[in-house]
Amino acid sequence: MRPSTITTPLFLLLALGAACGPRMAPGMGGSRESGQSNLMGETFAGKNACNPENHERPFIIEWDATDMSQFESIAADDVVLVKYEGCKLTVLDGCRDDSVKGNYGTYRPVEWTSGSLEKMEIKSEAELYANLPLGVASLGGRVSGGEQFRMEYYVAGTRTATRPAVYKGDVKSNPGCASATHFVYGYNLGAFALGSVSKSSVEAEGSLYGFGAGGKNTQSQSADKKGGDLAVCKAESATEIRGCKVPIRLTLRKLEGGENPDVSARKAPETDEAKNLAAKVDAKIEVAGKAGEHWSSANVKMNARDGKGCLAELDTHDKLDPKHKSTDPKSGKGYTRARCLMLAGQCDAGKQLNRLTAQAMAGTQLSPEQIDRGAEAEASRWCQGKMSDRDTLLKALQELQQGAYMAQKDGPFCQSAYNTAKRLVKTVKPKDDDDTQVLHAPKSLYHMAANCAARAGDCKLARKLFEDGYPPEVLAKVDDPKTRATIMDSNFNSLVSKCKGK
Repeated sequence: MRPSTITTPLFLLLALGAACGPRMAPGMGGSRESGQSNLMGETFAGKNACNPENHERPFIIEWDATDMSQFESIAADDVVLVKYEGCKLTVLDGCRDDSVKGNYGTYRPVEWTSGSLEKMEIKSEAELYANLPLGVASLGGRVSGGEQFRMEYYVAGTRTATRPAVYKGDVKSNPGCASATHFVYGYNLGAFALGSVSKSSVEAEGSLYGFGAGGKNTQSQSADKKGGDLAVCKAESATEIRGCKVPIRLTLRKLEGGENPDVSARKAPETDEAKNLAAKVDAKIEVAGKAGEHWSSANVKMNARDGKGCLAELDTHDKLDPKHKSTDPKSGKGYTRARCLMLAGQCDAGKQLNRLTAQAMAGTQLSPEQIDRGAEAEASRWCQGKMSDRDTLLKALQELQQGAYMAQKDGPFCQSAYNTAKRLVKTVKPKDDDDTQVLHAPKSLYHMAANCAARAGDCKLARKLFEDGYPPEVLAKVDDPKTRATIMDSNFNSLVSKCKGK
């Protein structure tokens, strides 16, 4: 996907509201067609109008559907890193680790709020720079020409990163991160609308863009730029309210210089620095409470799929509570550590700890076969990075099953999982007659993948996957093309009901 880039022309300078006299000192600029002076461009304020340090919570009013899709796709699994200079912000699509998602951190679940409608007026260039720096490129000329704008926005929720900081040392080995300056620590979800308005409508008390109309917006005021749909922000239907859950504003933090001190300390466990690592909480809290905080934080990061962040919390917990270490299968905490190992790209180590924990906790209640199946089931949900062909196949099948029958994914997700499963189903052999998931994969793959695409709303892809994986032996004895097509249509409509007749 192309990066989201918003720029401002170098010649567009922040101006004083009042025009200066006709006699100007050399080098002071003069005036523009709007009658506004260029003097401000020579001042400290003018030169710092596009300083990212002054604008670390920018609205992303310039993003179109492609930009938004790119951002949401990255944020689903990883912290988003950006290059932010002047009034220009670029999402660095390559600044992530595709083999170990969440390597630089992830985002916690959304914290939903009741929210309220907020309004913002843009009557001058100074207000434009101060409130919408990423909109300078597209709106600056219009504002300098005398146009006024009004923005309305509604914040429905917020997502924040699982880590408070990202260090340059964390990303230095990734060439895609070479130009990174900031990371998106958090972002607000909701909706906004911005448009050019008259002087009278600027002061209007109600919404100009149909806020809370439940999708039946009868307002005549049109918006130049929109994110989501303000009209549905007070709707009662969960389906409608999806339009009020798009990213609208970012909270940026600069990358910290050097190496991550926590990582450095863990590499030298006998140093004083490492010993102090376990004490980064309020000194007034008892040790048991400290350990509990880190245990809770580890589980939050695990559920956010931040494997390395989870392991860091568990390491700190284990230092504080050595009698109940997450590395000890008998403590009962091994299941969590096993999942975090898998998320961090250590699939085999995670499976091993899962088995040992199951043996220690269940005793003779579980057979070796049940323990192995349980470990493989966990691996199919949590493993990333380097994996055996069998684990990779099981993960792809689990993803297709989830996308087909439990949670809506998108077309590329279904296509990727199908390609992986199709490639491996030919070489990975079932262990025995009870290995039903691998045993039945060749006969179930095509309609499971098609249902994944259908649930994603892509019936064209669903039909493509269905036909691509359809067992050839079913039609082997049918020579008539029309009869073959009829059989295919009938089976597709029967097995992929969401796309019936499409």
